[in-house]
Amino acid sequence: MKALPVFDSFTFIPMLTEEDAGKKKVPQEILKKPQNSARPAARTRILSAIWSAYRKSMTDLEYFQTISAYFKKENIVGVLHDHPFSHEGRDRYFGNVLPHLQKKPVIFLDPDIGLEESKPTKKHLLFEELKKISGKIDPQSVLMIYQHFPREKHEGYIRRRCSEIHAATGIHPVTITDNEIVFFYLIKNPRLHQTIEDVFSLFADTYPARSSRNCE
Repeated sequence: MKALPVFDSFTFIPMLTEEDAGKKKVPQEILKKPQNSARPAARTRILSAIWSAYRKSMTDLEYFQTISAYFKKENIVGVLHDHPFSHEGRDRYFGNVLPHLQKKPVIFLDPDIGLEESKPTKKHLLFEELKKISGKIDPQSVLMIYQHFPREKHEGYIRRRCSEIHAATGIHPVTITDNEIVFFYLIKNPRLHQTIEDVFSLFADTYPARSSRNCE
């Protein structure tokens, strides 16, 4: 956001599921794992402290509220929906989201796992939902999607997902990954698309564990 002042806002859409609405149970292997120093939050004092508190005792909702308060001080964030997301309530959930999308935002969709599989659950974002949301954003917006890597070769997985996203939306995404998770970015404006690529290239140079690519 700070590297690209063309955006007016950041909109975070957390797809919190019911089991995550209560106290967060962080797996022991995550608690024992040292914080990844290659991740940008590890180099930001405030974000690092928030993340450390989350790993120890915060619920998902408390974490989102704390992050929201921090970013509001930066005047770049709007968090939509703090109630649980359900498979049955998808239409209502996204029906409430779409009217609130502003002009020129970065929009972050955060499903628990990522995009739909052959048998999607409440932990997935459906391609039909992605199509609707991408169709609503203006040309100066960026749509950002979280994806957890499955147990398959990452390069092939990224190519497959990029192809599926393009088939659903007509947009070739840009990706950035640290080999644990991957983010897909959908950008309609060709000039903005190139600018995002350039920013990600510099970002990857700053944090060597990261890599980015244009799926076109």
